[in-house]
Formats: sequence, structure tokens, C-alpha cells
Amino acid sequence: MTLQLIELLTTLISRQNVQEVVRQGIVPLVTTISSYMIIPGDKERVHFGDYNHFIHEKDEDVYKQRSIRNSCLDLVSSLIEVFGDLAVESILFVIENLFLTTSAENSSPTKIRGSD
Repeated sequence: MTLQLIELLTTLISRQNVQEVVRQGIVPLVTTISSYMIIPGDKERVHFGDYNHFIHEKDEDVYKQRSIRNSCLDLVSSLIEVFGDLAVESILFVIENLFLTTSAENSSPTKIRGSD
């Protein structure tokens, strides 16, 4: 169901009457879809060294598959195409907050290094 909703939003984003609603909530939208794009920790080791695995290439068969990650990438592309700098600024804001949150979790004084 989530996949279909993301695909629907990607389609609707080109409509003028939807764009104003999306513009008002672009940061929460990007925050939400970014959670579907993050590689889970248990999958990181599988793709270690394959730096091109998650690049969105429309020519390769693996990227023609319907997946939430690919649909989110299409939505991000549509947001950038429609909203330009506003979308890019929103994406950078979400990424910065993600890095700050991750950095704070990893440097917590209550976390013992090497206990992972």
C-alpha cells in the first residue's frame, strides 16, 4: 500500500492544485520518504564495496523493479523538478538532521566504544 501511495504522490505532484499542499509540507514529506531509502544496518555488509549498487540507473533491470526505494527516488526527482531550490534545500536540511542525529547517537557518553 505504501508503494502505491508514493507512486500516486509522484504522479499527482505535477498538478498545480497539489503542489501548494506539498510545498507547505515538503520537509516532513522528505523526512518520511528518506526513512524508506536508508539501507538497514543488516544490509550494509552485503553491499560493502559495491558503491554503485544504490545508484538509480533506469537502464539496469534491478532498477526497473517496483520497490519503495526506487519509488522514493522517483518522488525525490519529481520534487526537484517541480520545486527546484526549495526541494534541494529541504533534502539537504533532512540529510543534515539525519547526520546530526546519527552522530549524536554514536558519540553518546553512555555508549561504550567497541561494545558493538
